[in-house]
Amino acid sequence: MQVHMPSFAGIIAPLSPETFFADCWETKPLHLARANPSFYDGLLTKADAEAIICSGGLRFPAIQLARDGRFLPPEAFTRSLRSGDDIFAGVPNLDRVNAAYRSGATISLPGLHRAWRPLGLLVDSIQSEISHAVHTNAYLTPGNTAGFAPHYDTHDVFILQIAGKKTWRIHAPPLTLPHRSQTLDATPATSSRPILSVDLVPGDLLYLPRGFVHATVTSQLFSLHVTLGVTVYTWLELLQALLQTAKATEDFRRALPPGFARDGTMHPKVRTRLADLLKKLQETTDYDAVLAGFSERTKSAAPTTQQFTADIRAFSA
Repeated sequence: MQVHMPSFAGIIAPLSPETFFADCWETKPLHLARANPSFYDGLLTKADAEAIICSGGLRFPAIQLARDGRFLPPEAFTRSLRSGDDIFAGVPNLDRVNAAYRSGATISLPGLHRAWRPLGLLVDSIQSEISHAVHTNAYLTPGNTAGFAPHYDTHDVFILQIAGKKTWRIHAPPLTLPHRSQTLDATPATSSRPILSVDLVPGDLLYLPRGFVHATVTSQLFSLHVTLGVTVYTWLELLQALLQTAKATEDFRRALPPGFARDGTMHPKVRTRLADLLKKLQETTDYDAVLAGFSERTKSAAPTTQQFTADIRAFSA
């Protein structure tokens, strides 16, 4: 049986969304071993990925190579082609891509949902369901290859193992739920034993909340997986939207007292005035309007595949 696409419920089946958000979301890793190699066939297959790469239709940075934990410069595997007066830069040189892969380089396809409709429809569906920004990356890694150095992401990730096999070692986060503006050295987290070590095989899913340190390695088999990344909107972003409304009030637009940074004796007076202003903001804010405006901005920031298709049809009508 294949996953029912596109939906968030389909991705995490047989777990229900309600159970996932209650027990795992932002809390702990989740490994679903399905023993069903064809589970993701409706999304992407190894043959699909090979055809996408070999078509040459993806240009840098939509196709990248990484080896020994670092991305290769684009000039190592791309070229520029001339067509009349037009120059197409970043076109993959497939001979170089193939040679790099055979020497241990991972082929990375960032934002593949923009070029592969099944993933685009899945992203649209999940974004509409959870109200957070979603993107996809695909990774094709040869056998006996380590991935990037131990690191953590500042977005939540769902790993969908499409083909082959990859071992993931998970360590506790150095900072719980880091904001995307916060980066720390992940190396100390790996000094202790992993809290989880799993071999992902086709059909499996691994969920990692942001902050969990991870490292990967392939066995003799290659690995192809899709990462669904969820960049969440936090209470910080909503608070920033609320503070933007303060610009409409004259008192917030007034200058801080001259010399406030030099003269520490002014600080008590500044603190008192700041508390008064925040109290006034709390009393006068239309919270429903702030939330409605924030919601509309987040939706408009994530155009969907369906919207793009509708725009093209309207343009060509």
